[in-house]
Amino acid sequence: MRREIPSYAEVSHEQLVASVNRNRAMALRALATGRVPPADEIWEAEMATLERLRAGVPIEDIMAAFRVSIASIQDRLVELAFEVGIDSSQVVAMTTLLWRLSDAFASRAGATYRHEGLAHALADQRRRDEWFSGALGGTLSPTQLAHGCSAYGLNPAGTYRVLCAAPAGDESLERTMSDLQGRRDKPLLTMPLNGHIVGLVGDLSVDSPHHLVAVGTPVPLERLPESHRIAERILASARFQFAEGVHTLESLGWMFAVPLAKELRALLRDRYIGPMRAAGEFGDQAIAAVRSYLAHECSIPRTAEALFVHVNTLRYRLARFEELTGRSLRSTDTLVELSLTLHDMPPS
Repeated sequence: MRREIPSYAEVSHEQLVASVNRNRAMALRALATGRVPPADEIWEAEMATLERLRAGVPIEDIMAAFRVSIASIQDRLVELAFEVGIDSSQVVAMTTLLWRLSDAFASRAGATYRHEGLAHALADQRRRDEWFSGALGGTLSPTQLAHGCSAYGLNPAGTYRVLCAAPAGDESLERTMSDLQGRRDKPLLTMPLNGHIVGLVGDLSVDSPHHLVAVGTPVPLERLPESHRIAERILASARFQFAEGVHTLESLGWMFAVPLAKELRALLRDRYIGPMRAAGEFGDQAIAAVRSYLAHECSIPRTAEALFVHVNTLRYRLARFEELTGRSLRSTDTLVELSLTLHDMPPS
């Protein structure tokens, strides 16, 4: 076994001898009774699989080792059968029985692996999430940070960004995380948190056209909480205007401050949107005109073309907006306040 399967060098001599003896006894029972026990009765397969998995042996090597064992038993059986003159048809029947035993062993070993493998995977994911959550919260000691770097392939001297990704439409968090993890530029770590997905990336090569992704500033690992806070604020601001795409502090600019100005937003809605709502259908037209006017850099011709209206119609709507709100669209303060107010209001 050790010659053909290198990973068995990690298995102790005592365990290996005990396992071979169990296999021989199991083969003898099958030959003596002329029947292969059901897979769920082959406890030897479960014991051997658990022992090997805990020693770090892959499941395919566990299966290969049993085939080596059963082949050796089969070779010895054939030798003894010819020595004592057993009929060849009986020899074929016995060797066939041993291969059926091998199939049953493999079935039980596979079931054990799936159960044990899932338990190991869940435990690993839980440890990874606990470490990542601690790193985001700033609660890990330098030793714990260093241990996570070693365990998850991170550079302790490197800089990283925290990303926050929101599900698209009715998509679940699980689907969003699966999509991010399946991409070529997948995050180094991911987990669900606060109703969205949080991830760790080393650079800005994130490309997620079907999700809304916010990426924080680059920081050393000990300052991940700072990048996380910024990423969450970017996501909160980007949600007002965008349904998808990757957004950063640099790309949002002043829009980053919108979620932080709750009282100011309420004041500006009363100042600009309140009079328009009172004007009924015309007010909705005026709000749409102002929104397009700002989007087209205050150009009357371009705005009229975008809205499919005559320039005089547009001028009338903008003039009425100024009249109803008492604010001039030639004022820089008005333009800034409108930009902030309308960012807070997704287009209807």
